[in-house]
Amino acid sequence: MNAPDDALVPNAMRLAEYAHRQRNHHRKAPPGEDRPAYFLHLAEVAWLLLDSGIRDPEPVAAAYLHDIIEDCGYDETALAEAIGNARVAALVAAVSETAKNQSWEIRQQHYRERLAALNDPVILALSCADKTSNLTDMNRLMAKGHPVNSFTKRGFEAQRAKFEALDALFQGRTPERLHQRFQRALAEFREWGQTQGHP
Repeated sequence: MNAPDDALVPNAMRLAEYAHRQRNHHRKAPPGEDRPAYFLHLAEVAWLLLDSGIRDPEPVAAAYLHDIIEDCGYDETALAEAIGNARVAALVAAVSETAKNQSWEIRQQHYRERLAALNDPVILALSCADKTSNLTDMNRLMAKGHPVNSFTKRGFEAQRAKFEALDALFQGRTPERLHQRFQRALAEFREWGQTQGHP
């Protein structure tokens, strides 16, 4: 049974904040840089969806919860029960990387293949909002002179290739305003990479 729409987003916010706080999650950053509570990223992803014109409570709730399966020990069934909405749990599962035993490269490939196979505009918008937020945060740190590999598991070239491959999936399948934000963030990412010696 699905929870009433008017309670769905506040309940998702509360569940997401609690789950990530229990694991003491913060945004990644090099030593000495600000590492805000992870909930800031979740709120930004939800705001990006709203800003792009998506008002349906289910994808907005999924934006707050989009990392709870990947990072907080939930699976799709447990999340559906906790939030009282099977569609929200399915949206979150669609944008989650769960095969942590596989290499980063294989996980990224499977993620893109899943998005392409589903070809769901809501799932693609959710992914685009997440990646836009990630790029924005990476650009903030690169602007301060930090190389990408000082705050992620892969360096600039691997990250650029990942985002460029995702851009091809987002093109024409996500809200125009959201995709433009993603493309601006990606262009800035490339520019900072050039200042750090990446061709």
